[in-house]
Amino acid sequence: MPRSPPWHRPQSRSVVPGWRACHRLPRSSGGVDPDYNRCRPMNRAPDGVAVDLLFAARPFTGLEHHALHTLRGLRIAGASVDVWTPQNILADMGDAAQGHRLVPFSPVPRPLRLGREQWAVPWRFGVHPRGYRLMHCISGVAPLLTRIPLVLSVPDLTFRVFPRDLHPKARLYFGFLVPRSIRLARRIIVSSEAIRRQVIDLYHIAPERVHRVPLCADAIFTPRPGPEVLAVRKQYGLPERYILCVATVDVRKDLGRLRAAYDLLPADMRDTALVVAGRTNPGSERLARELTRPSRRGHVIGLGYVPRDALPDLYSGASAFVYPSRYEGFGLPVLEAMSCGSPVIVSASAALAELVGEAGVVLRTESVEELTRALERLLRFEDERRRQAQLALERAAEFSVGRLGAETVDVYEQALQA
Repeated sequence: MPRSPPWHRPQSRSVVPGWRACHRLPRSSGGVDPDYNRCRPMNRAPDGVAVDLLFAARPFTGLEHHALHTLRGLRIAGASVDVWTPQNILADMGDAAQGHRLVPFSPVPRPLRLGREQWAVPWRFGVHPRGYRLMHCISGVAPLLTRIPLVLSVPDLTFRVFPRDLHPKARLYFGFLVPRSIRLARRIIVSSEAIRRQVIDLYHIAPERVHRVPLCADAIFTPRPGPEVLAVRKQYGLPERYILCVATVDVRKDLGRLRAAYDLLPADMRDTALVVAGRTNPGSERLARELTRPSRRGHVIGLGYVPRDALPDLYSGASAFVYPSRYEGFGLPVLEAMSCGSPVIVSASAALAELVGEAGVVLRTESVEELTRALERLLRFEDERRRQAQLALERAAEFSVGRLGAETVDVYEQALQA
């Protein structure tokens, strides 16, 4: 039996059926339900933890899925928390909401989110804390005026390391708020040792305040049977052999290098397609067009955004999965591919090398030719592909939602004792 953490009572708390009566949420007081106190379970501990998911929006990205994994992991670890969430994503949370108390907020337009985050939420829950002893902000940004002790998850430091990859408004937003949130937090959670070192070195944070808690892949990411893979291949018009990359199209992902390496493959591998799945970031439209321009030596397919339930079949059918990103906080698509038994090739980015370890090909340089050689080796030798696929599955098994939840609870306990 998992131990119950000291910051909540042992009785379980679940979503209250009466929430459907609270769906009309005005924007006063930050858009929080006016019947919040009426809908509260009577057994709510006065010294509880709140998890802030107000950043979440559809379609979900890796950050939203990580937040849901965290909620599942906390439940497995015996912890029940209050979840601040936009009302319009409640139906998308699935089983992640089980065992927790949802505090829905009305959705607000993007220009108003900063006001709610930095002023309305602290006023509602900070000046009048309502018994909360700890708040966990997963997006890397916290309400700077809050009086609630803070645990902060920092996904990455792209705004600092690759600022040109961000829109000027995003660069200003993260550049101002993330460093201040880091200094405000009692404890900081990162997903890799590489990001942990950056947080410590760049912001002069005491090492004992920064904790590495690795992410995990969703349970749907497992090797899929041949008929399912074939059905998805037919749906998207994919050949039997293809190289896959699942990534947002932007400069930081270095997809141009992948395209150049693909164009250098030998003529006898022209039956192998290059498939890129992922939305295009604003400002990267030209890169997307260059990426999918007709190839003289093969076939390049740009799928754009792919629904999450189709990804396991895409991963499972790939001859190789390539992730050439120059910088990552963790590299969740790589773990998803490994969980499906796809052999992986990643760049020399510290976080990606840490994730893959000896279970895949880690490029040593940014050379196009090195990537071409790695691709050719996997495509040409079936035994090597199978060996890499088995190593990938074994490595992926080390990352679980139970581990994520248990280590997050440990951080909460340390934050409460700080």
